[in-house]
Amino acid sequence: MDNIRIINKVVDGGPPFWIPANISFGQYVIDKLRALVKQGASLALINGETGQEITYQQLLQESVNIGSGLKKLGVRRGDVVALCSENRYEYLAAAIGVICRGAAVTTVNVEYTPDELKHVLNISKPNVIICSEKSATKNVQILKSLKYIVKIIQFDGSPVDKSVIPYSRVTEHVDEKYFEAEAVQGWSDVAYILYSSGTTGLPKGVMLSHLNVLYSAATFDNEDRVDSELIARLLTVVPWYHAYGLMSTINYLMVKKTLIYFSGFNPQMYLNAIQTHKANVLLAVPPIVVFLAKSPLVEKYDLSSVYVVMCGAAPLSTETISAASKRLPSCMGIFQGYGMTETSLLATKDLIDSSRKAGSAGYPVRGVKAKVVELDTRVKLGPNQKGEICLKGPIVMKGYAGDKAATRDMMDEEGFLKTGDIGYFDEEGCFFIVDRLKELIKYKGNQVPPAEVESVLLQHPGVAECGVVGAPHEAAGELPTAFVVLKPGLRLEPVELVDFAAKRLSPSKRLHGGVIFVDEIPKNPSGKILRRVLKKQLLKMKKSKL
Repeated sequence: MDNIRIINKVVDGGPPFWIPANISFGQYVIDKLRALVKQGASLALINGETGQEITYQQLLQESVNIGSGLKKLGVRRGDVVALCSENRYEYLAAAIGVICRGAAVTTVNVEYTPDELKHVLNISKPNVIICSEKSATKNVQILKSLKYIVKIIQFDGSPVDKSVIPYSRVTEHVDEKYFEAEAVQGWSDVAYILYSSGTTGLPKGVMLSHLNVLYSAATFDNEDRVDSELIARLLTVVPWYHAYGLMSTINYLMVKKTLIYFSGFNPQMYLNAIQTHKANVLLAVPPIVVFLAKSPLVEKYDLSSVYVVMCGAAPLSTETISAASKRLPSCMGIFQGYGMTETSLLATKDLIDSSRKAGSAGYPVRGVKAKVVELDTRVKLGPNQKGEICLKGPIVMKGYAGDKAATRDMMDEEGFLKTGDIGYFDEEGCFFIVDRLKELIKYKGNQVPPAEVESVLLQHPGVAECGVVGAPHEAAGELPTAFVVLKPGLRLEPVELVDFAAKRLSPSKRLHGGVIFVDEIPKNPSGKILRRVLKKQLLKMKKSKL
């Protein structure tokens, strides 16, 4: 916070971190792993489902082995290698090995439909794809039909097709002491092509340079202010095909943490892993925090080891933070960071100390400048004025793969990235996120932030989850409408929740479109509500009534 300055309505995070821009991110990771092994760092990863433990030495050796094997296979600087698998330790090793070759890693959601799969692969055009058996079984015919994919590698199981190469045949055991990553130009060569969340439209391929990724790692390396023993074991369920999952996992490993990971969220297994492995930090997304706040299961487990909860991907209400905190007896706090794939992960970060502000997304990380602009005029706004957040600094992506027009559209005349997120900063430069620009509901000319309405509904003891969208209306524009998942065994009438919200919201923000009870709220892997899916459900319901 000492570094923060507000100059001409721009919040400056302070002087940038020093980073070794002359080396590749791959070489940086290999050097870090070697140093950690030398320092005696032992346990790197624990599979929360199987109990498998991987040491730093094993991760280093596996990364070098697959890096060497890919070189023999012909992977070189400028190529693209796709990973499509559930979380497994070989996934991380493969990602590191690919980057060491000077190639870019692109990560593919294992749940993609055939059309979604083809859409993202046609953006990045990988030469090689490495899949799990489950993914290969589902997608091998599509992969074979794509001319730019010349090699299909399978992590586990027997090859699902004669054209598929077993992962074990690609890895080549070499002495890690003599391994060197391919030289790259850190400011221009691409380390990752990751996909924007696609909550409001089709995903785009975000190109992150080695410089971007090195700087992201530096924000983790330099801002760890808490006693390392108190935050030594981190638990994550975020998929590694998501930017938040993959980048945070690798970045935390570089600062000597032990990561307990899962391939998906199972409530009992998640709580049991905290209890069994004494997890200190939960790397969470909003639905996890809502679960901790509301699920009766939470009280059946010993969660006293949890010291910190770090939440990203979407804003949390202060009410949810307060309710979840009460059920974690030793928790110092639930902290939020703010960023997006286009900002190499974190752009602002809450302070893990007494100066934190509940419900905030924290302050810009060092080297980052942030401003808030009025939506229509693009004029810079001062403290406590809501507008679009715009960011500048070494975290900002190189651009969108194959889409120069979209890249230009994302930047303003001062070289700031237009985030599409609505928020404000206070007199000290601390940021608060309100909602997505494209998700704001327009009711009779008034802007209604869905997240604000959702935070009110979540205060009702019978509501487990909810998602709010605008239902098209000829006269009003859009009517705020809530999709609600009730707690098991409870029954409510829609009018009860409409009235509950009405008592707590101004007239324009009330549920003029009513309440619809559903079994689940559609979300992407990072926990963001897929409002476009909810809007499609509304349209289907409207058509069925006609």
